[in-house]
Amino acid sequence: MLTNAEKLFKQLSSVRALLALVGKPEDAEFDCKEWPARLDDARRTIAKAACGFANATGGVIVIGVKASGAGAGTPDVVRNLVPVPDRHAVASAALDIILQSVEPGIEGVRTKAIADGKSKSSGFVLLFVPASDGAPRRSKVDWRFYVRIASGTLPMEFFQIEERFGRRPPPKLTLTVEASNMMMDPPGHEGGAIRRLVFGLRNDGRGIAKFPGIRFKRSHAMRLDDYGIDGNMGFGIPLRPSEPEWIVFRGGVDDVIYPGETRLIGKLIQTAINKGDRGIPPKLAPGQFASGFTHAERLLVCEAIDLDYEISAEGTAVQRAFYPLPQDEFRITVAVR
Repeated sequence: MLTNAEKLFKQLSSVRALLALVGKPEDAEFDCKEWPARLDDARRTIAKAACGFANATGGVIVIGVKASGAGAGTPDVVRNLVPVPDRHAVASAALDIILQSVEPGIEGVRTKAIADGKSKSSGFVLLFVPASDGAPRRSKVDWRFYVRIASGTLPMEFFQIEERFGRRPPPKLTLTVEASNMMMDPPGHEGGAIRRLVFGLRNDGRGIAKFPGIRFKRSHAMRLDDYGIDGNMGFGIPLRPSEPEWIVFRGGVDDVIYPGETRLIGKLIQTAINKGDRGIPPKLAPGQFASGFTHAERLLVCEAIDLDYEISAEGTAVQRAFYPLPQDEFRITVAVR
């Protein structure tokens, strides 16, 4: 799941998208900069902005855009575009500043250069700076720690620095779903066609996920497979009582997911919808169907749905998202009068 900063970095891919920023205030996710004439000023400006985002929730530095404030206590507002003469040289210089002037180093920094169409080299530069785990980052220009708060980049207070040095890397849980091909529901069940969705949680972070949890919004076409992940009513983390509209799994003190581990939890069953029969000219062997019956092709469809879910773990914000499931079809031959 993309963070707000990653979404913004992806959206800002053209001059038109940058022009849409004009009149908007800077916020916790983006900071506009004019490229300074002096390299020392560039080092101070870019290192400070990068540390601020790395020590917060991540963000995008947009170079070639002018922003100014209306007064003390008000956020800077984007005024106009001020493209740099050589976007590729600026992108290289800005990335080098982050690599050389921030410690510890920031992993996952990405750059993007956008042409303005006025010359071969002029344009704009975007730097995506992800949130960093563990110890806080500081600028080697002035040896200060910075953090992005709302629309400002401020020196960190002592208690903030102290807290960050004691903080362990967080987990990063994502939903995994493996959908089976459609099949006929076994006898004694609902009947008709179904597809099973094996779901689990994967930890892509560097910290252990403690008390992991996931819950799904119920829908008329989806139900939980009561036989669990192992066929013996066992689930990867415990199934909990919940309000009627949710299916809830919550881990206890012993239910941890280690970095790089995928924990399979259970199965959801999606019931197919009968879309009707289509007659087929009867070319049947004698006695294949009783007198008065012919055969037809029945179309059963598991419709495309967005699986509404929430993921949680100790020390992390609850993530709510939608997992898109494509439509699937199943055809069978049936006897009809």
